[in-house]
Amino acid sequence: MNEKYIDEKFKQTEKQLDEHDKRISELEKTYIIMQKMDLRVSNIEKSVSTINAKLDEQGENKGKKWDKLVDYIFYFIIALLLGLLVSKLGLK
Repeated sequence: MNEKYIDEKFKQTEKQLDEHDKRISELEKTYIIMQKMDLRVSNIEKSVSTINAKLDEQGENKGKKWDKLVDYIFYFIIALLLGLLVSKLGLK
């Protein structure tokens, strides 16, 4: 009975070790997949930050164009007012 008990315990232990080996193998596969996903996510983050920088730059350029247009309109109005003032005063 003692030898039979030892044999059964040995078989149970072997079975448990096999199950643990399978689980460890699956965990290793999962770890490799997670590493690849981490690499892809970091690449996506870099791409998004580059796109954001380009969009910010374009927004600044549009803002500069708008500022120039406002400046031109302002100077046109000043010149128009000065022209009207000169014509009212009779200076030519």
